[in-house]
Amino acid sequence: MANECCDSFGGRISITVDGDRMTPSEGDITIDPTNIVVTGIANQDGSAAYTSKPKLYGAEINFRNGCGILWDDKLRKCKIDVTIVEEDNSRTHIFTGARFTGEPRLNLSSGEITGVKIEGPQYQKLNS
Repeated sequence: MANECCDSFGGRISITVDGDRMTPSEGDITIDPTNIVVTGIANQDGSAAYTSKPKLYGAEINFRNGCGILWDDKLRKCKIDVTIVEEDNSRTHIFTGARFTGEPRLNLSSGEITGVKIEGPQYQKLNS
């Protein structure tokens, strides 16, 4: 059966990290849904060659700081399980054994945290 919302995007999104809910800001959430990078290069004679290398799955998310997030603690945690639910579009994104990466930056005017990514070796997308 086809997902009725396969051509719908945006709407409400909820995020839990190890069972604790975190609030995304109104900014975009960008997911890296593959663990491989393929690069095309030209040989000296003009023919094509391709290289590939592994990478981590990831999600770049801007959070709302709310009552405060202890980012030192978040960044020091070695493994986290993250669930991102697109509530209006019936899609769930699961990162298992991941970690927070990056350099959090807090905008005092908006309470928005930028510069954070979730990266890890396992990712799964589920359609309801």
